[in-house]
Amino acid sequence: LGFCAAAIAGQCTLMPPNRLPLTLKKMLEEYEDCYVLEDNEQWPSSTRDAATYGGALQISADQLCAIAFTSGSTGVPKANLKYWRTLRAGAKSNAKLLLGKSNAVNVLATVPPQHMWGMEMSILLPLFANVAVSHRMPFFPQDIADSLAALPKPRALVSSPAHLNALLKSGVALPDLSGIFTATAPLSVPLARDLEACFSTVVTDVLGSTETGVLAARNPSRDAHWQASDSFELVKQKTGTIVRAEHLPGDVLIPDLIDPAGKNRFRWIGRHQDMINIAGKRGSLADVNQRLTAMPGVTDGVIFRPETSERLAAMVVAPELSVADILDYLKLHVEPVFLPRPVYLVPELPRQETGKLTRKTILEMFARLCAARKQAEATRSDT
Repeated sequence: LGFCAAAIAGQCTLMPPNRLPLTLKKMLEEYEDCYVLEDNEQWPSSTRDAATYGGALQISADQLCAIAFTSGSTGVPKANLKYWRTLRAGAKSNAKLLLGKSNAVNVLATVPPQHMWGMEMSILLPLFANVAVSHRMPFFPQDIADSLAALPKPRALVSSPAHLNALLKSGVALPDLSGIFTATAPLSVPLARDLEACFSTVVTDVLGSTETGVLAARNPSRDAHWQASDSFELVKQKTGTIVRAEHLPGDVLIPDLIDPAGKNRFRWIGRHQDMINIAGKRGSLADVNQRLTAMPGVTDGVIFRPETSERLAAMVVAPELSVADILDYLKLHVEPVFLPRPVYLVPELPRQETGKLTRKTILEMFARLCAARKQAEATRSDT
């Protein structure tokens, strides 16, 4: 409602990469003429003259309606200008790609609406397709089940792999679902199959970016290849993929590496920055991480490459496991050069609302753990 009101008034909505107080404070400083639409009393109130409005959305195709920021998972968040023509065409493309001939669907989204994935599925799709969206954005498994039950059939869940993995492991039963849509990170085939078996539904994995919006989709349990939307042309490059579409301001280079397999079909290899070469062995961090999180007893985890080491390291949430258990399992599933050392057991990882981890927060947490270990070793040597 706030987004539509701003668009009708000829204003632009800022979509921060997260809702941390420091992030919001910085955004208020960078965009000095912005104001906050919020029901939280911690923000100073800001009022403007109200006007009565009726009728359909009458918005110029050239109007700047939103500024979306990348998650900053590999660096500093970048601003992306979103014009009405881009948002409108993208939403219609998504309805065709994701909903097909479905007459209607009622959506529950657990992802934040200011993230591009959340905005496309919980704000834009209801504006241009026969879609209704719940006002709730639950986090805990039982709350998700209750919120879905409050929706009439057919109902669909929009989420992320990290959230869906936690939902599956919780053991909470869900009401009948017509589908699950997931994005923001690679979804493993075993997780997709387990979700479908547990909840008797179909899982659709979605590939996209803040710069382009939704690009392609697939059902991981049935197809290794992705089907891109007819709106896009994808051109393979050594360091990524060029994306072209009439509704985009220009060509966009994304870091995703693909292997074309026919008209608008392709196999996703990984992201350019995730490709690693250790002792002559090439691999993908995304693949190694999927093998870690598929381990029984692991509720969350990340394998990464520290800035000061050629070896990989890991931080793992696994309350019932030891470091030795984790390494013994990984020895059976990954190349020896990709075994992480050190491995730290932690209570939780600093994930964003979308389930993403930024490299900055990973390295900061890793540095604290390394410092604590050195301090503990020094204390033992002194005694």
